[in-house]
Amino acid sequence: MVLLSLLPVGLMQTWASVEQGLWYARSAEFLQTDLMNVWRWLRMVGDTLFALGIMGLGWFIVGLKTSWSVSQEEERVLAPAG
Repeated sequence: MVLLSLLPVGLMQTWASVEQGLWYARSAEFLQTDLMNVWRWLRMVGDTLFALGIMGLGWFIVGLKTSWSVSQEEERVLAPAG
């Protein structure tokens, strides 16, 4: 997400801001150019990977809470002595 969208868009906005002013870098005229639209669509790759990671973490937490992701053998090893 950072390499495919945020960094390139931020650098392009910085350059446009220095060259033509902040008003232009934040305008619809600049943000709706073909190149900016491509960068925004490329952000979908990073967003998808992020969402998959969140779903994996959620699946892991649900497994821990319901005890189905830990077998009985692992519970004996992980359980405190006593």
